[in-house]
Amino acid sequence: MLRTIALFILLTLSTGYSATTADASSAMFSGRVSLINKDAKLMRVKIDFANARYLKSRDRVEFWNETYPEKKCLSYVEGRSSEYLLVKIPQYTNCVSNVHLTVGTYLRLYSQDLESSLKVGADLVDILLKKRLALRARLLRHQKALDGFVEKVDALNKRYEVLRQKLEIEWQQELAALEEDKTENYMSYKHSQARLNELEHKLQKYRIEDQNLVEDRWSLDPKLYFKK
Repeated sequence: MLRTIALFILLTLSTGYSATTADASSAMFSGRVSLINKDAKLMRVKIDFANARYLKSRDRVEFWNETYPEKKCLSYVEGRSSEYLLVKIPQYTNCVSNVHLTVGTYLRLYSQDLESSLKVGADLVDILLKKRLALRARLLRHQKALDGFVEKVDALNKRYEVLRQKLEIEWQQELAALEEDKTENYMSYKHSQARLNELEHKLQKYRIEDQNLVEDRWSLDPKLYFKK
């Protein structure tokens, strides 16, 4: 029982996932310009936020300087790593002028595509959370069943121990009965043997011979035998 309770608490607290929601604020992030390629109209921004993994190639990203929040520029994601975001700026010249774009500039960024991806991800997380809840319940049932096996084995052992003791008693009783029958038969055998010996003695004592004369075999020739 204690193991089951401990498992339930562990399943409840083991992960920090919870139902999530996605809105415009979750699709807004910040970064600092680390590299600009004027000819290729590319800008590399150092970023540090968990939801960056939802950004994918060709996603639209708006960015602006916090000093001039009304002046925004449009870019498209060209690539992403764990620390950097590479974007292409179609209107590069205007953006440099309006946003005062240069290496080291701190930017605010927002992506409608990121917001959409986060909503899809949130729906997926909700589905996974429901599945996890169902699997936790199933795991708890299995754990209870496993815990119950120990008690079932103990109960089964006790049951068959009682049956074994009962069978042992019956076995000893049957052996005792057979031994008693053996003793009785042996005594009857000895009694019958004694009576038979006594009878054989009486038969020998009172036996009657067929004749009283005995053949005298005084010669080697049987024709000369005679009874006397």
